[in-house]
Amino acid sequence: MIGLASEVAVEALVSLPSPIPNEAPDTLPLTLRALDAVDLDVGSVVRRGESPAIVEFDDGPAAAGAVVWSDAVVTGDRCVTSVPKQWHLTGGSTATGLFVELRLFNPFAELAKVDITALSEFGSEPLPEYEGFDVAGRSWATIDLTTTLPLRDVLSVLVSTSQGLVIPSLVLSGDTDEASWPGSGPATTWEFPVTVAGELEPFLTISNAGDSPVSVIVDVYGPEGPVEEATTVEVQASTPIRIPLGEIAAPPFGVRLRSDGPVAATVEALPPVVDEESVPPEDEDGGEAPPPVEGVAGTVGVREPSERWLVPATGALEDSVATIWVMNTGSTPATVAVEPLGPGSLEPDKVVVEAGTVVAVEVESGDDIEGYRVVGSAPVSVAVSIVDARGVAFLSAVPVR
Repeated sequence: MIGLASEVAVEALVSLPSPIPNEAPDTLPLTLRALDAVDLDVGSVVRRGESPAIVEFDDGPAAAGAVVWSDAVVTGDRCVTSVPKQWHLTGGSTATGLFVELRLFNPFAELAKVDITALSEFGSEPLPEYEGFDVAGRSWATIDLTTTLPLRDVLSVLVSTSQGLVIPSLVLSGDTDEASWPGSGPATTWEFPVTVAGELEPFLTISNAGDSPVSVIVDVYGPEGPVEEATTVEVQASTPIRIPLGEIAAPPFGVRLRSDGPVAATVEALPPVVDEESVPPEDEDGGEAPPPVEGVAGTVGVREPSERWLVPATGALEDSVATIWVMNTGSTPATVAVEPLGPGSLEPDKVVVEAGTVVAVEVESGDDIEGYRVVGSAPVSVAVSIVDARGVAFLSAVPVR
């Protein structure tokens, strides 16, 4: 499902490139009203298995995201809006029970030549077979990094193009679910309003592709207030680290990363290590507790807060629990309106997000509410979690500048 959301009336065109060279893409035009959202089932356009997509708007602000699911998988994230020459993809792992794929999409007619370098706990790991790797125009490729770099606890990837441009994403799979997120550039500040769902264990992965060590401060924001400088770490050049956030805070919480040099970062929620002989927990009435949330989730952060956000694709799974997480790292309270978008839009929910806190707003999903706009009286950061019996997904919201 591709979700589209817009503040203004727009015409949109969704294109699904063909895997057959020189064959025209399958397309579908869509019309959105002002303050509208639409969810598109990709299978209603064409069915061909895994495929990238391009969404073009004739006006804006507008945004797109995607949610993918099967009987045992829920994943997704926002779409990217710019295409740099170098991408950072942080947060992978090929430890036992985890698998990583790198997906490369070339949406342009020109051939792209790609250089791929991996960073792990062993430092920089060149991949000679992926130096000058060709991605033909309007095509895509999937690279299995699990077999190439097995048993890496922490794995990050640098994707550079010497010719043309590509859009990469990283897919982290577990035994029952997968997570995917787009590449990003480095920055000195990252904010993550969502870090965990259910009993999954939250981690913050940080990658430093520079030549010198970088000092990083992690601040924690919970419903009761902030814990600034909850932990401080030094990230060596070319050696990513993974911080177990569950050791420094109790959920729910968001985090902010501040560093003295540019880094890339992601948050991942992974299944805990379970003792198979342990007794199942009981609920308050003495019966067996409901099954725990299962799955894998991950997302990139946001570089800076904004007063307005678009949140597409929340209505993709009707029976899921979608939660919008709003984090205020500022010094003053923010009154925030969470406004439903779509043909059956309701009145917005209004919440006060105190300075240094994070607030969870559980939102409606379904055919008539297919996205949201979040408007704050002061800058805030926004992300989404989708929890379903089939899995978990984290999605980054899209700031409106």
